[in-house]
Amino acid sequence: MAVSKAQVLDQLKRIKGPDRAGNIVDLGLVSEILIKDARVYFAITVPSERAEELEVLRQAAEKVVKEIAGVAGVTAVLTAEARPGEAHPTAGKAASNVTEHPRVREARARGTAGDGAGRPAQGASQPQGQRQAQDIPGVRYIIAVASGKGGVGKSTTAVNLALGFQSIGLKAGIMDADVYGPSQPRLLGLSGRPTVTADNKLRPLEGYGLKCMSMGFMVDEGTPVVWRGPMVVQALNQMLREVDWGELDVLVIDMPPGTGDVQLTMAQQVPLAGAVIVSTPQDLALIDARKGLAMFQRVNVPVLGIIENMSYFLCPKCGERSDIFGHGGAENEAAKLGVPFLGAVPLHMDIRERSDAGKPITATAPASAHAGIYRELAVRTWAEVQAAAGAAAPAPNLDVSPAADSLTVTFGDGERYALSAEMLRVLSPSAEVQGHTPEQRVTVAKKRNVKIRELRPVGNYAVKIVFDDGHDTGLYTWDYLAVLGRETDSRWQGYLDELKSKGLSRG
Repeated sequence: MAVSKAQVLDQLKRIKGPDRAGNIVDLGLVSEILIKDARVYFAITVPSERAEELEVLRQAAEKVVKEIAGVAGVTAVLTAEARPGEAHPTAGKAASNVTEHPRVREARARGTAGDGAGRPAQGASQPQGQRQAQDIPGVRYIIAVASGKGGVGKSTTAVNLALGFQSIGLKAGIMDADVYGPSQPRLLGLSGRPTVTADNKLRPLEGYGLKCMSMGFMVDEGTPVVWRGPMVVQALNQMLREVDWGELDVLVIDMPPGTGDVQLTMAQQVPLAGAVIVSTPQDLALIDARKGLAMFQRVNVPVLGIIENMSYFLCPKCGERSDIFGHGGAENEAAKLGVPFLGAVPLHMDIRERSDAGKPITATAPASAHAGIYRELAVRTWAEVQAAAGAAAPAPNLDVSPAADSLTVTFGDGERYALSAEMLRVLSPSAEVQGHTPEQRVTVAKKRNVKIRELRPVGNYAVKIVFDDGHDTGLYTWDYLAVLGRETDSRWQGYLDELKSKGLSRG
């Protein structure tokens, strides 16, 4: 039998009020009860100055509701409404176990972690600027993709960036943190409900090999989520921490637009490796993007860079370029604020149509110019993540053999690898070769005599290798080249085994 709100209220009447008089239901402190898929969500309103003291009350309320037959899980939050002019009850409590990124320590030493213009932030050294974040098991790095306002294509950018990470050989996932307007289910063509693992964690859905969690999987697309901030934050923490993400190199968080309480709390409580700001070129969007950037700097989250979306439009018929929203505004803003400019994405019908159809262009048209743009954005963003974490691989020397049949990669620390052109071609990190799922993966045959035609550097992050068979979409990061060098034998044997199992040959 389905759990009812009446059952929940009856159980909550067992919980006495804050002063041990009456019960929290009759005192009118229970609100926002939502029951979805046998999981119960509700809020308890308490005096702001007593929020910490009454945490035991919240725990007791969760416990009694869990006793109801058929309840699969309970989420209760305290809504502590501050009086006008009063600080949030948790403000001023120092975080005790925060590990800062090297870039953050440098900024603090310079006194520039502040307002986004190189000036120290008001209160930047205050406790509320500190972060109390706990790691997510199995996840190496978490990146927030954010914008100061809606309508700039942040969610489309986030999913294609995550797929771009996959395309360069990383294990990636995405969490849709926009509870009120989740977009990732539509963008990835996903529907259905997450299942529960044996250890009571949610199993994320997968689209194009990308693990995804979103409130859109819990609530029907046309159903509004009418929750206060504390309930949203609690739900987001559950979607992040009570999910079986497995082993991921990077988890992209598609943040809700704006700089409100939800965004600020997420920035403080999630161990972010950094944030990417998405903006369109016009001044109005840049004003809001600047606010988003300043928010992350205020809570000591490294800003990895700015992406200019809808940067320009090329007419598909005549080829004329139109700067519909202006052009270069985000790049100029990045230079002004002293943060990296990661790149520009044009306004194009293919990106829009494929996104609306749940077929993101990076996965479904990997050879297109636009998929290439997203892969380059992923490479640059990954390089900034590595730099922020102090783990960036040094740029190597690259030497093509006279016969163009091999590439010697020499790193500054003495690592030296000779990689054959054939291996580089058949193990290209491009989506056309690797695919986004095992079913999409292509075993490339008959490349025994392939040659390297050209090396095209991509910043100081990677190299694009052009082969004489025309293939040129693989972006070989320094990390990937080092992995190929260290794992040459096992990876080559794996390739030979694939050829044999599929009845193919090297040619």
